[in-house]
Amino acid sequence: MITLKENYNRLLTSANFSKIGKSEGTNLTSKIVDLILSEAILARASDIHLEPIKNHLRIRFRIDGKLYDVLEIIDNPEITVMSRIKILSNIPTDAMTARTAMDGRFSFKCNNQEFDFRIATFPTILGEKIAIRILNKDPSIFDMKKLGLNANDLSRLEQIIQRKSGLFIVSGPTGSGKTTTLYAILNHLHTPHVNIVTLEDPVEYQINGINQCDIKKGSADSFASGLKGILRQDPNVILIGEIRDIETAEIAIRASITGHLVMSSLHSNSALGTAMRLINMGLERYMVSYAMIGAVAQRLVPRLCPKCRIPQTVDPVVLSRICKRFGLPLENSHAADSSTSSTDIQIQIVKDKPKESIFYKNKIGGCDSCNGTGYNGREGIYEIVIFNEKLREAILSNAPMQTLEALAAEKGYHPLAVEAFQKVKEGLVTFDDIYPILLEKS
Repeated sequence: MITLKENYNRLLTSANFSKIGKSEGTNLTSKIVDLILSEAILARASDIHLEPIKNHLRIRFRIDGKLYDVLEIIDNPEITVMSRIKILSNIPTDAMTARTAMDGRFSFKCNNQEFDFRIATFPTILGEKIAIRILNKDPSIFDMKKLGLNANDLSRLEQIIQRKSGLFIVSGPTGSGKTTTLYAILNHLHTPHVNIVTLEDPVEYQINGINQCDIKKGSADSFASGLKGILRQDPNVILIGEIRDIETAEIAIRASITGHLVMSSLHSNSALGTAMRLINMGLERYMVSYAMIGAVAQRLVPRLCPKCRIPQTVDPVVLSRICKRFGLPLENSHAADSSTSSTDIQIQIVKDKPKESIFYKNKIGGCDSCNGTGYNGREGIYEIVIFNEKLREAILSNAPMQTLEALAAEKGYHPLAVEAFQKVKEGLVTFDDIYPILLEKS
């Protein structure tokens, strides 16, 4: 991120604004946009925000879930970054359309690797804001083994998706990695003997050999009407980008109980909550309990940089209070000397004070390895529910959530809060970063 400012200033220094013409100005703007895109990729950013501020344009990168100010471009009629991005995205640049939110996309190469950029404009009182989502076109990122699931949860997820029919839902807030999880599952199921059809808004990643349909905003098509068409395509596996209304939900459930494996995403706080969410949308309780075969709830948390993370001693009394408040398992809250996490990060304890645990926090200013952020990537936190007969009967009889959780636990279920705490004990994430997850259950 430091090199972005340096290279930008170098471009400005080489430009002679007193003699610059229209073509030179366009060329300079193109170089600046290319620089921003390249630096965002190298910094592992997931999003770029271009925001109009009084007298300048603020540019921020979202890295490992956090936003960082990386550059300010002082207003200059020769530097038209916003217009350049809109041209690349085939978005009109006239004054009238600047008052309307619009979408677009384009591709860009960096270090011989191609990336997709999804653009969304938004009018503000100071001018247009542009948000850019960076999508890696490398298919190797869609690997179930790279999602961050522990061995037990990975086995349970594989058990669910081996079913030939039923409804499987991934839930979580925006930006929690639901699409990546669903695509990794599709990649796992993709064989010459399986017909996979998707219905998405929009198609974020293209996978060779899978039939993907993009539902355009404002078109006559909808998820419900598109799903009716999919059922005539002899599919084995159907992916619906998101269940948004009762009509789509009803068709999805009917497809799942007539011999299709149907997968989708839904905004719900927990895996068990997906069933309650569908019922609250207006679906019959018996249909939901019969159709559901599994659900995943997930979050993404910044992963600590293993090269510069800082040990943090936690007082046992404070730790006990935290565990009791959030219902976390207090036993084994400190690791054995030989314990090693799945990422080979050694877990430490205070040897002369065995009741005290050493967790970790990020180093302010970071290091070269993490680009000065103190974090390196993001860690997935998952809870997985397998819907068996006992759980179906409990849902059908409108049992309380505590009963549902107890029945799910018989099949290896652990709540998000417990899984998040485990990642803290393994030295992968900080207590501060999982705190929002803990609060969901408080």
